[in-house]
Amino acid sequence: MGQTPSQEEIDSVGYRVLGVQPNSPAASAGLVSFFDFVVAANNYPLKVLDQKFVEMIKESENKALPLTIYNIKSETTRDVVITPRRNWGGQGMLGVTIRFDSFWRAEEALVRVLEVKPDSPAELAGLEAEKDYLLGTAEKVFKDTDTLFEEVRKFMDSTVEFFVYNTTSDEVRVVVIMPTEDWNGEGCLGINVGHGFLHRLPHRCKQSTGRSIEPARPLVASLKDATASPKNSTDSPHPPAFAPPTTLEESGEKKEKKQISESSALPPAPAPASAPLNETNATSSPTETAPPSETVDTNPPTAPTEEDPL
Repeated sequence: MGQTPSQEEIDSVGYRVLGVQPNSPAASAGLVSFFDFVVAANNYPLKVLDQKFVEMIKESENKALPLTIYNIKSETTRDVVITPRRNWGGQGMLGVTIRFDSFWRAEEALVRVLEVKPDSPAELAGLEAEKDYLLGTAEKVFKDTDTLFEEVRKFMDSTVEFFVYNTTSDEVRVVVIMPTEDWNGEGCLGINVGHGFLHRLPHRCKQSTGRSIEPARPLVASLKDATASPKNSTDSPHPPAFAPPTTLEESGEKKEKKQISESSALPPAPAPASAPLNETNATSSPTETAPPSETVDTNPPTAPTEEDPL
């Protein structure tokens, strides 16, 4: 039997901000991709995956809508006011992509870039050693190196977008990278990474909420209708699964250093197409939060080594 979640864990849910379009109402409100969660709207707590938030957005068209935002980087809560509107020049009434998610132990859910090999896919993508942290994709949080490993396998020899935080610029940006073994080096990305207690964000980075650099488009173009009725929604305050990313569009809408490898014996899995979010398809996908620092096993059943590049 699984361990019963604590009340704190149950309450640590909200709508994760995943993509803020430039010059949008969400950008004007200062929302930050990946680090910001919308936890309440007009003082109404958003603890359940349902249509309440979307309905409130539609009802507030061209009117100020107070939002309560929890930032997992600074671990602070702030109030912002956003005005949903259709004529701001982009897609949606807010210009933001969201996903119902958990922020329980979120400070552990990232992977630090320790080394970038010359002429590697990582270097071509602009990743910076010792400065960049890999946060996840629009559909997956990199809660540990295993999760990063699994996600990279899905996109072998095709491009994937990573949310990346840089400690020098204090910015979250979107990096386009193509995992491949067809380059003159080890691994499919050409990076060494770390996860765990010694690889969390530096304390100085927690003094701000950060800011976003976003592409001028929704990150998940095929996810369009935020008014879809979730199939797996529940009245429970702690839903067992969390929603895929949703674009709010026209209708309101280890303590040890560990490095991971892609085994050449493992056939690359094809990249899955994002399922469109429509009136009948708004299923939830499980998202887990990170455990404390742990031993990384990225190539079962072989035990991990201390120096495995990705």
